[in-house]
Amino acid sequence: MKRIVQIVRRFGPTGGMEGIVWQLTRALVEAGENVEVLCEVDESRGQPSVPVTVLGESSQRQRWRKHVDFSKRVDQWAANQNSRALLFHSHEMVARADVCTFHSTPHGTGDEHAWWKRLDPGWHANQWLECRVLQAARRVVPLSPLLKEQLALRHPFLNEKLLPAIPPGVKPVKASRLVNKPVIGFMGWEWKRKGLGRVVEICRALPQTRLIIAGPLRDDLGNLLDGLDRVEVLGFVDRQEFFQRIRLLVHPARLEAFGMVISEAMARSIPVLVSDVTGASSEVCPAHGRVLPLAAPLEDWTAATAELLEKDRPPEPYHRGWSEVAEAYQTVYAQLSS
Repeated sequence: MKRIVQIVRRFGPTGGMEGIVWQLTRALVEAGENVEVLCEVDESRGQPSVPVTVLGESSQRQRWRKHVDFSKRVDQWAANQNSRALLFHSHEMVARADVCTFHSTPHGTGDEHAWWKRLDPGWHANQWLECRVLQAARRVVPLSPLLKEQLALRHPFLNEKLLPAIPPGVKPVKASRLVNKPVIGFMGWEWKRKGLGRVVEICRALPQTRLIIAGPLRDDLGNLLDGLDRVEVLGFVDRQEFFQRIRLLVHPARLEAFGMVISEAMARSIPVLVSDVTGASSEVCPAHGRVLPLAAPLEDWTAATAELLEKDRPPEPYHRGWSEVAEAYQTVYAQLSS
């Protein structure tokens, strides 16, 4: 049996991509796969129980140089192994990958396409890194159908190596009780890209509605909330606490490869309202909420919010087990091994 080497810079249940890799590794181990991890930092605390090789953090300051350093150390480690017995599954910008799971929107998409961004040498370095990993990988797996479309458009050379999307799983949790008050929630550190401005506009248009914001601090928001006293800004907060206090999650992101907060809300029977350029929109069926075009007028977003807040019972919980995700990747591994 080949060893499956998961490549990620930080290994542990922290962050979006890092949490996905950690959960996938656990599920693969439970499925009987022989798994190990290559990383810069190990934050797993021994769970799951797999061999973890820590390559150490880069001293470089620029992000793209950190990726280059990590890629070199992965190559050096691999040169000392029997590579025929290994199958490399990378989640990073490295030059060695049998399978590459692509977690972010393609470089040059959205705001990154602006001409003035190209004046920065780092912009071109990041583009080179992305092309390098996509060319090196034998198979590329996007997190969402939307991301697959973006990759195919941005990188036509991918052709047959670009596989159908494998959306991440979500940990089963106890469904939240429906909050009686009309409270909408927003969560996201990158609040501008994730559409907090539109959420605030919705709140202003619905006088009876309260808004809870998790992620940024109030000082980070400038004058966005001026004159609006029906808002609570939590900053960093336990996710379960956030979900227990909201009746509806609104996520009108203008660019999002997936958006784990959406599936996490649906798993707790909290309805969602999301934009159509959010990767997780493919998982939102009418029973779980609504998907609106990003360019839809404010009136449409406000009407959809009011409609979802008025529902008298929570939707059925959304289910997508990590064992299902592991099984999909096992199929990819088997195809490459044969």
